[in-house]
Amino acid sequence: ADLTWTLILDTVRRVTEGDRAMRHGKFSGWFPLYMLGGEVSGATLGLYGFGRIGQAVAKRARGFGMRVLYHQRHHVEASVEQNLNASFTDFNTLLSESDILTIHAPLTQETKHRFSLKEFSSMKRSAYLINTSRGGIVNEADLVTALKQGLITGAGLDVYEREPAIEPGLAGMDNAVLAPHLGSATLATRTKMAHVAADNVLAVLQNRRPPNCVNPEAL
Repeated sequence: ADLTWTLILDTVRRVTEGDRAMRHGKFSGWFPLYMLGGEVSGATLGLYGFGRIGQAVAKRARGFGMRVLYHQRHHVEASVEQNLNASFTDFNTLLSESDILTIHAPLTQETKHRFSLKEFSSMKRSAYLINTSRGGIVNEADLVTALKQGLITGAGLDVYEREPAIEPGLAGMDNAVLAPHLGSATLATRTKMAHVAADNVLAVLQNRRPPNCVNPEAL
């Protein structure tokens, strides 16, 4: 959730693009229309997927006074919606009304290439797409086309369809922020991941049920 917000702020306010300009001596001084970005405060945040991570992103949106929409297969409890000031909506409304659309869904047959040229064409031309979930949910070639044609204003990505490779043309897009799969890249998180793995190994060695078993039918 923190990295999602890092990409939101970076992409919308063009921080990485500005950093490149500074490093290459392309900043000649302030003027009114230089490096204009979008607004975050008061914008509409759309979340595709509203599990633990999506809800954590929505929680952070409260500080920016955002309208929060979400779409997934089912509603969450009314108390959760009320606490996060979030509203369930259909997929087409999520596309058409989101100023910033973030992805927090697993990659399945249903979600593969869920975001392709058709979906980008249905979004606001001023919108931004943020993906910290799974690369295959976005058709990367179509995203390049959408960025080139101005169907959306920008994108922030931490995951890619064919990691570690990225779609030809994507690296040259100034309106795309590209992170190298940093979602869990903090010392605290990676330490917790190591502990989870060790706990599961120990459980198997001690003939106990591993706490994070993904195929319990094999036990």
